[in-house]
Amino acid sequence: MNKAEIINWFLFALALFSALLVYLSYSKSSEIIQPARKAGLAHTPDQYKLAHEPVEFSTADGVRLKGWFIPAPGGESGRTIIFCHGWGSNRGEALRDTWFLAEQGFNLFYFDFRASGESKGAVASVGYLETRDFDAAYEFLRNNRPHAAEAVGVFGTSMGGSVAVYAAAKYPEISCLLSENTFLSYERVVANWSWRRLKTPYFPLVAMTLFFVRRKLKNDPEPYSPLYNAPRVKCPAMFINGDHDDLVPLADAERLFGLCGSESKQMWVIAGASHAKCAEVGGEVYRNKLSAFFAGALPEPVQEQPVINSKK
Repeated sequence: MNKAEIINWFLFALALFSALLVYLSYSKSSEIIQPARKAGLAHTPDQYKLAHEPVEFSTADGVRLKGWFIPAPGGESGRTIIFCHGWGSNRGEALRDTWFLAEQGFNLFYFDFRASGESKGAVASVGYLETRDFDAAYEFLRNNRPHAAEAVGVFGTSMGGSVAVYAAAKYPEISCLLSENTFLSYERVVANWSWRRLKTPYFPLVAMTLFFVRRKLKNDPEPYSPLYNAPRVKCPAMFINGDHDDLVPLADAERLFGLCGSESKQMWVIAGASHAKCAEVGGEVYRNKLSAFFAGALPEPVQEQPVINSKK
């Protein structure tokens, strides 16, 4: 084989390798923005004997979302917690881990993000497009259940935690934030997922995957990351993370906690918990801590007494 043939074979191999990288990164970008839906909702309010109302509403960009409004048992309440589930999950799984908060006298509002659960839409974004979904859910609550929106808390897990941080930063009237397993930035969590779960090196494959994600979404999701929103959060906040979380390393969780602008914030690290397993590992302690946080940070609004004019 002469020198020219060697060069030609080298260029052919290089072209083949490059084509493979493009194919793999393009495929991975599709996995990120089109998560597989889980068949049906494995957990519903009926299983927990909770009265509820199915709700539907549309986002500003026309995606139809479905959810549940669960009124507080035993009487009308002005306190509502809005729940934001994680990537590849749905409102049923959020309910499974948090249904007990209804027993504490809160209204619970669950909804499926786009391309998840029973909601419409074919494209997700791990936090960017989902901020539109929260905006629509919050608007629905305020317009259709104003009596229940006098004091609102938001609770998000993983991707949903990213959206919850966004919500607490955008809406200063939100009373409190509970952020669980929340990643620091979009690019870091994609890199962690690719490397820790798929053993894919950041360069060049992850960088190329992010490139295709931005092209498909026609926007950069990174500026919507908690990294940039946490400093604007001023309401009482609680952060929860497991010390065995491979997608959100404890160092990232601690940095996010430090960035939070709230003067009333706390962090709880659950020993032995991996990603999205805090409720399972935390058990009764988890339920007690969540109940105590919301009881303290989301008090029942004081009803104004009517002024009675009396003439002497």
